[in-house]
Amino acid sequence: MALKLTTGTFESTLDDKGRVVIPSSLREHYPGELVITKGSGFCACIMTSKNYEIFLRNFKEKVSSLNSDLYEAFEHQYVTPAQEVEIDQKTGRIPVPATIRTYARLSKDCLILSFFGRLEIWSAEAYRACEQEIQQKAREAMQKLGPVHFFPKEGI
Repeated sequence: MALKLTTGTFESTLDDKGRVVIPSSLREHYPGELVITKGSGFCACIMTSKNYEIFLRNFKEKVSSLNSDLYEAFEHQYVTPAQEVEIDQKTGRIPVPATIRTYARLSKDCLILSFFGRLEIWSAEAYRACEQEIQQKAREAMQKLGPVHFFPKEGI
């Protein structure tokens, strides 16, 4: 059985109508109705309806303990901008609402990141600008983990 990755970083483009092409290798993992909202970085976040329901359940469980100002801020950031969308099966394009495009600072050149059951759409320029910070944080995380070996030794 061949391994089918659902992760990766892919180049894409935003068209004049605010749609982004989702790579064909990812489309089968995101059928039907999807939810798009603001991501935690300056990006658009897309997930299946099922994963969005889990997100909302986790949100209610974890964030409800925050004071009302923080709860409301979190809600306005991630819950209120959420909209239902679908990937056009013919063209592979998905519409990105104007408010989310503006938040994510999307322009013609985009990157699609796929991981943990969600897609993120980033402005290619914005993502590349924060790559050094991401790499530094990843190095710090590896140092905190200590001598953990994630990669298998050959022949095992």
